Amino acid sequence: MDRIMKGHYQPGERIVELQVARELGTSQSPVREALRDLAAIGLVSIHSRKGARMRQPTSKELADISLVRSEIDALAATTAAPLMDEDVLDQLREAYAEMQRHHAGGDHLAVTQADARFHKIIATTSQNKAIEQVFDQLEPFARTFITLTMPKADVGSIIGEHGAILAALEDGDAALAAACARQHQLNVSALFRDHFDAEPAEASAP
Repeated sequence: MDRIMKGHYQPGERIVELQVARELGTSQSPVREALRDLAAIGLVSIHSRKGARMRQPTSKELADISLVRSEIDALAATTAAPLMDEDVLDQLREAYAEMQRHHAGGDHLAVTQADARFHKIIATTSQNKAIEQVFDQLEPFARTFITLTMPKADVGSIIGEHGAILAALEDGDAALAAACARQHQLNVSALFRDHFDAEPAEASAP
């Protein structure tokens, strides 16, 4: 997972179990299990004769995930708002500050990590296991391809939208926090739709 998040594998690239096992100093079994887990959330595809490959999703597929996230994140914000305390708000402030700092420094991977932490804090604070479960299933898929998208698009305004979510949560305004969270993911959906140059299917084997 870490290698995929860090862009070690590009969309369409083959992932060789034996090679990965050797590089990590482990057997093929845990690598195979990890690839199956990644296939379950849509990050890789596994074919009986071709092995595993990093998925190359369509822009619509990516946009659709953020569309679903728009409602999940809105619900998380609504539920979490009355449960916020100063410690949680400080964690959100720190994650937002990290996003801004890393964006200024051009560290796209660190931006996506801070972004994921920001939204995860809200989902966890909601104390709703169903929200957390859906969030955990969707977030890694979108984050992986956001990392690849960021160098191609201006995401400064997208990052800045976290400030509006945070301000609403600081004010305890659940309705506004939900609206800001929803609009944020809708804007991410538009970013994928308009800027992510993806092919409609995985690359074929050489």
